[in-house]
Amino acid sequence: MNSEAVLGLHELHVEIGACVEQAFPHAVWVAAEIISLNENRTGHCYLELIEKEEDGAIIARAKATIWASLYRKIKPYFMQATGMPLAVGMMVALQVEVVFHPAYGLSLNVHDINPAFTVGNRLLQRNNIIQRLHNEGVFDMNKELSLPALPARLAVVSALTAAGYGDFMNELTQNQWGFPFQVTLFPALVQGELAEASMVKALHQIAEQWQDFDAVVIIRGGGSVADLSCFDGYDLAYLVTQMPLPVVVGVGHDRDVSVLDMVASLSLKTPTAVAQYMVQQFAQAYQQVLALQERVAKGVDALLNRQQQRLQTIEALLPVCAMRLLEKKENKLRLLERSVELLSPINVLKKGYTMTLKNGAIVSLADIQPGDEITTVFHNGVFTSQVKNVNLE
Repeated sequence: MNSEAVLGLHELHVEIGACVEQAFPHAVWVAAEIISLNENRTGHCYLELIEKEEDGAIIARAKATIWASLYRKIKPYFMQATGMPLAVGMMVALQVEVVFHPAYGLSLNVHDINPAFTVGNRLLQRNNIIQRLHNEGVFDMNKELSLPALPARLAVVSALTAAGYGDFMNELTQNQWGFPFQVTLFPALVQGELAEASMVKALHQIAEQWQDFDAVVIIRGGGSVADLSCFDGYDLAYLVTQMPLPVVVGVGHDRDVSVLDMVASLSLKTPTAVAQYMVQQFAQAYQQVLALQERVAKGVDALLNRQQQRLQTIEALLPVCAMRLLEKKENKLRLLERSVELLSPINVLKKGYTMTLKNGAIVSLADIQPGDEITTVFHNGVFTSQVKNVNLE
């Protein structure tokens, strides 16, 4: 080995630095994902950037620095343009100066950032998730589940201390009608890197006891685009499409509609709006019951009025009917009297007939024996005689 060919490490790095400076004399734009981000007390921001393949394998890694003097400008500018702060997991387009320091190796000094790239990339990721759900045929599955008429048993996914959850409970439990609701909270993070996994875990818990509930409610108060980015995740959206219960979402959005809003059975503006909707379902049913009660009461009153009018009519007709009945009975009685009178023995005797009595009883010829004493009755008198003989034909 020729000792003249041996380079010291520092010398090698100096030559590499010269090559890098010659290869990249000007700042270049680089697209990468932020894998770590640290702001130190001096105001500098240190980033670690990576590039992944489609299968998630990291194929490149580099450190980058935004010096304090520039970071004080970039930080609010990026936040205003995107609605999000720089954060781990975010795709960014940075204008960087490529530097190779003999002691510290390769580094990228950030000169500028393109917020439009980050916004476009997030929109692209979001659209890809939406398209994937459509391609898998699950996008509308939860929308096909209808809320029951009276959704009283609610499984709620929210942070226990969140203001949105407090607003939801106040609106629900202090409704003016006093409608009762059974609320079971499944605590979950609703902001940050771990939020999506936390909500997925809560939904799995609900799915294990889904028959105990009428609906699932996922709520969170307002926040920035970054705060609400967890509601655009594929895992959360897919699980909602597979839930056996209708899912109602009430996340306070300042701008956009999340993927979660799109796949849920019902999406409302805020947690308070969700509670108002639930109360309104009971109020509508209550109004329907009151209306039905009023219809029944009116129907009963109408029936009673008709029956009363009928009784009054009968009462008015009763004397007339009674008189007619009495007249009919009197006429019949007179006919009977006339018939009795016509059939009276006296009237028969007046026609020249007689009546023979033996011992005071009417007898026929077969009842008479010679020697019997009989009485013969005429219409104007009687006489008594003794039978000498009886001739039967």
